[in-house]
Amino acid sequence: MADDGSSSTRRVPCLQCGGHGVIYNSQIEVGRFGHIEICPCIDCQCGGRPPHMYWDEQSQRRWCDCATPRRRLTHIKELFKLAEVPTRFRYKLRDDFDTSAPDGTSLAVASRVSPILQYLTALVDDDRDPPRGYLLHGPPGTGKTLLSCIILNELLLHRARPGRLISLSRKFFQQIRDTYSQESEQYGRSYQILDELCKIPYLVLDDFGVQRGTDWETEMLYDLIDARYGEENFTVVTTNQSMQEIEAISDGRVLSRLVEMCYVVPMDGQDYRQFMIS
Repeated sequence: MADDGSSSTRRVPCLQCGGHGVIYNSQIEVGRFGHIEICPCIDCQCGGRPPHMYWDEQSQRRWCDCATPRRRLTHIKELFKLAEVPTRFRYKLRDDFDTSAPDGTSLAVASRVSPILQYLTALVDDDRDPPRGYLLHGPPGTGKTLLSCIILNELLLHRARPGRLISLSRKFFQQIRDTYSQESEQYGRSYQILDELCKIPYLVLDDFGVQRGTDWETEMLYDLIDARYGEENFTVVTTNQSMQEIEAISDGRVLSRLVEMCYVVPMDGQDYRQFMIS
């Protein structure tokens, strides 16, 4: 029977790669990490050799099924290099957030995190980008940075669009200040740096609130968040501050934007770090 494209005959996307042909293999062969590779569902007949073509049974030169996934693979590897995810959280994916303690009891944060992990699972089968980001707030050690990196890594792997993590430390703000110094190699690049952060599809702002709170830093953060709000770009914010403390920043303008562009997720309970496996 010929394939008429109906739902009864349409090919079901691979559960591992979602039909994109690229997966992360967590098996460690050399070094600390696994590796991003072509999914086993791809029927490769070229042996992985460029230009990824082969001779068929009629002696016709044809493109291998792996050609497009291999281009995507190269692109995704480059995206991971540019994302600036801390080494500790590099390649952490949804299965790496354990919502149970070693004794099997459910962690307090599980009820808040599970819907996010379920949503990330749905990303494999959905080509739409997430409409809203997340504001993860709570005391230190509850898994906020890990979860934000998992979200970013999943998007890089399954959406193959640029993303970045920015730690809002003194070092970050000093890098921006250096762009105003004629002695710096970064002189004159402040607009370019901030414009890239405003427009990049996926952005994690880690440790929001650790900045010293100067008027310059506050306005810079507001301008960045306001620009991403206007462009409707996906943003994840992690902070140890309470909602009341965030509301006090910039007369509530920052919080007003964040609650509209992000799902607010309290991250409280046990110190998650004592359960996390490196």
